[in-house]
This record gives sequence, C-alpha cells and structure tokens, in this order.
Amino acid sequence: MTNSNPFLTALEKFKSDFKYISDKEQDLVAIKSALVVELTQAAQFSSKQINEQHPLFKLATQLKASIYQGVLSWDAKLEEASPMRALSEQFADRVILLVFGKVNAGKSSFCNYLTNLFAPEQIKRFCFKDGKVKYFEGAFAEGVTETTAQIQGVELGSNLVLLDSPGLHSIVDENGDLTRRYTDSADAILWLTPSSSPGQVQELQDLKLELERKKPLQPVITKSDVLVEDWCDEAEDLIQKVENKSAQVRQLQQEDVHSRVTALGGVDDLKEAVSVSVHAYKTLTATSENALQEAGLQTLFERLVVIVNEANQYKVVKAKRQMINFLDGEVLHSLNENILPQVQELQQLLTKTTYNLRQKQNVMLSQILDNVLCEVPLIVDKHMNNRDKEAISRELNQLIEEQISNTLTQELSGYVNNIQRVSGDLSSGSLGDFDDITIDVKQVTGRRASSIASSAGGLGGAAAGFAVGGPIGALIGGAIGSFGGNKLGERIFVEISTHKEAVGVSPDQVILTTSAAVRQQLPQLVEHVFRDVQTSFMPLQQYADSIVIAIENCASKTQALKV
Repeated sequence: MTNSNPFLTALEKFKSDFKYISDKEQDLVAIKSALVVELTQAAQFSSKQINEQHPLFKLATQLKASIYQGVLSWDAKLEEASPMRALSEQFADRVILLVFGKVNAGKSSFCNYLTNLFAPEQIKRFCFKDGKVKYFEGAFAEGVTETTAQIQGVELGSNLVLLDSPGLHSIVDENGDLTRRYTDSADAILWLTPSSSPGQVQELQDLKLELERKKPLQPVITKSDVLVEDWCDEAEDLIQKVENKSAQVRQLQQEDVHSRVTALGGVDDLKEAVSVSVHAYKTLTATSENALQEAGLQTLFERLVVIVNEANQYKVVKAKRQMINFLDGEVLHSLNENILPQVQELQQLLTKTTYNLRQKQNVMLSQILDNVLCEVPLIVDKHMNNRDKEAISRELNQLIEEQISNTLTQELSGYVNNIQRVSGDLSSGSLGDFDDITIDVKQVTGRRASSIASSAGGLGGAAAGFAVGGPIGALIGGAIGSFGGNKLGERIFVEISTHKEAVGVSPDQVILTTSAAVRQQLPQLVEHVFRDVQTSFMPLQQYADSIVIAIENCASKTQALKV
C-alpha cells in the first residue's frame, strides 16, 4: 500500500476515540415499550354496546389490528437489525464504509478497485450468513446483471471495512430491503449512480432518505466514460476504445443530480457528486501519467479523506443515530403513514355520527310527539266520565314508553345493540282537572201576600202580579185579584232563585294541560335515549385521542434525542 494516496494516508492516521454505547439500545427499547404500553392501555375500552356492523365499530377494530401488527413489525425489525448492530459493535474501532446504489451501478467493480489498493495480506473478505460474519476467498463478482444477492464486505487493513450491498430497487425485493437494513450499520456511505442515467427518481428518494439520517455521504457518478471508434493504422480498421467523459459533461451531470436532490426539499449538507470511471482508468493508466486524475479517482480520494474524518465524528453518536433512525424510520413512519390516517378517519366518522344522531333526534322527537299528542284526547275521553286521572296517567305513560321504545329501537338499532328503556313520568296531578258542564236553573224559593184595593179589580191584581213575579206571578196575582173582584182581596208575591246544575263533564282543560305536560317531558326522555347512544361512542373518541397523544409523546421523546 502506498502513502501517496490521500485516502489511504487518512486511514492510517485514523484513531477511534469512542466507545460503542450499547446501552443506547436499552433507551430505544424503553421508548418503544412506553409507546406500546400507551397504545395497549388506550385499547382497553368497552365497545360491546356498539353494533358490530356499524362503520365505527369496524374502523376501531381495524385500527386495533393495525396497531397490533405494527408492534409486531417493530419487534421483527429490531430482530432483523440485530446483525447490523452486531456488525457495528464488531467493527467499532474501524470506519465502516457502505457502497450503496441501484442495481448495476458498478458497486462490486468499485469495491474491487478500492480493495486492490491494499496489500493481499491486509484483505479479508466476508459475507453474512445467518447474521454472522463468514470469511471467504476471492473477489466480489462483477457483471452487467444483478450479481450481489447478500451483504458482503472486506476488511481492509486495520482501520477500514468496506461493505458491498445488493442493488436498491432490485428485482428481488428482499435484496433491496437487506441493503436498507444494513445502511444503519455504516459510518459513512458512498452513493453510486451510473453515468448512463444518473440520479433517477427512485434513487434520489433513497439518497434524500439517507441524508435525513445525518450520516456522512458522498455521491459518486460511476462509469463516466464513453466508447469511441477510431481508425487504427496498424490494424487498418476501426477500433473501439474507452475514454473518460469530458469535464463539461461530467460537471453538467453532477450539477443536475445536485439540483434535483435539492429540489426534493429538506436536504442539508449535500456534497457535490464526483464522476469517476474505473474502467477508463484501468484502460488508460498504461498510456497516461494523469490517468488517475482524468478518471476522477484522485478527486474521489480527496473527498474520501473528508468522509473518513466525518465518519470518525459520526461514530461518537452512531448508536444514538441508529436509535433515532429506527424510531423515525420504522416506528413513527408507520404510525404517521398507517395508524394516524385511520385515527383521523375514526375521528371524522365520530363527528359525522354525532351530527347525524342529533338530526335524527329532532326528527324522531317530532314524530313521537305527534303520535302521542294524537292519542291524548282519546285517552282523556275514555276516562272522562269517571274522571279517572290515574288511569289516564298510566295509559299515557305506557304509550310514551312504547312509542319511544318501538320508534327508536328501529331507528337506532344500527348504532347500538340495546336501546335504553325509559318510562313516562306523567303524574295524575300534572294533568289538570275536569270541568263540569252546567246550566242555569231557576227555582221558586217562597211567596208572600198583601191586601189590595178592591177597585183595582182583576186588572190591578194581574198587573201587580206581572210586575213582581213575572208571568207566573202575574198569572197568580191576576187570578187572586179577579177572585177578589170589587171586594177587598190579597196580592201574592213569588220569590225565585237561579243556580247552576251540572249536566256533563268537559275534558278540554285536562287535554290542554296534559298535552303541555307531554310536550315538556317527552323531549327529555328522547334526549336521554340519544345521550345514552352517544355515550356508547365516547370510548372510541377517547381511544382515538389517546392514540394521538401516544404518537405525540413518542415523537417528542425522539425529537429530544436529536438535540
């Protein structure tokens, strides 16, 4: 190994001055466990009163299942990441450099080139089998097809570990997932993208994600070369030869990648890409003294010096960053993308259901009130003759109970399994009183006699009798006067009184008072039933609110780790 390479010189000077903080994993488990406890406690609510066919019940059940699956997924992800954490601990005193990129970005070829910078005795190749390091002989397979199907690495000297990964967006999904899982074990990343199509949309999203993880990263545009045809005098024929792409073309591609990643937003500390061609370097090294510089490799080595220094600093906070990345990338991401939308849907449906119930309550109250009020006169008339207000009270209360039960059971059975029964409470004393129907009756209560002049005769007696006693008195007085003739006679006065006599019973006041009592009490009874239905859904609202609080608590704890 030669010290003229600045990258190798930086590796020789590398000193690991930190200790892997393994107890950070316990902090991660504590935050995750607290979240699981909050979510589990939130799910301890009773929904047995809610109709299982109601959308709210189905949504709540689905939400519970999603949270349960999410918790299982987090545990599985932690288990899957255990080899990654083991790798971090095993090589805690070295720079772990991950070569990262899509399929056929030239990763294996690039890794082999870096490996060959070291003496054979400093090279130890390995792969992961059953989560453990297995050493093997031979170079990494290279080719135009997908040649890497596992994480493979190489120990280079005493200070560097190089990891070659399967391609992202692999035709084999597991390969891409494997790569993403192991990126967290790296201290720094070389992000490779081919010059033939640098920085495609999916690649840029992956690059943005890694930058958000705050890990040292250097973008590299590989295969930055072209095949050109030229006439060979010796062969007297056209021949193909490899040439580096022009500096202008390389600069344009580097600027294009940088601008498109920046346009995604939320990207900090994005380094400018460097364009390289290992193939051109190997081809031209025999004929050009500046082959290393022309191929872009000299610039790359200078950039790698920066990466090594940043990786050394990153190692100090690596365990903490791994914890943050897991909480952000696995836990909070799944909560925000999967759970929170379901919670919001549940909350929206609860609001809509509350509104619908209020509207239904008004309609049902009007219907029940009309039905009961129509029966009031009939019930009152039925018991009018006996003036039996107790019977009226009993019959009306029974009618109210039946109307509420039958009508609301039919209308609300889709919401809850059982409708609360309510009883009418119209007392006989609240129904008013029956009035008598009366007529005026006149009655003779007495009479008195007095003498009159005979000369008055019958005509005088009749006139006097009419004046005092009305027609009857006149008739009597006249008769007496006539009887007396011209003789001295007597005049009789009749006393008459008027009184009221009941001839029937009037229900009007009872109907009026009873109807008013029904209008006052019935809304309260209907309100009571609907309030009970609303109360059945309150645990769902509390459940949704508790989940939001649990997510906010987890996000707050994760944010506190970043400070």
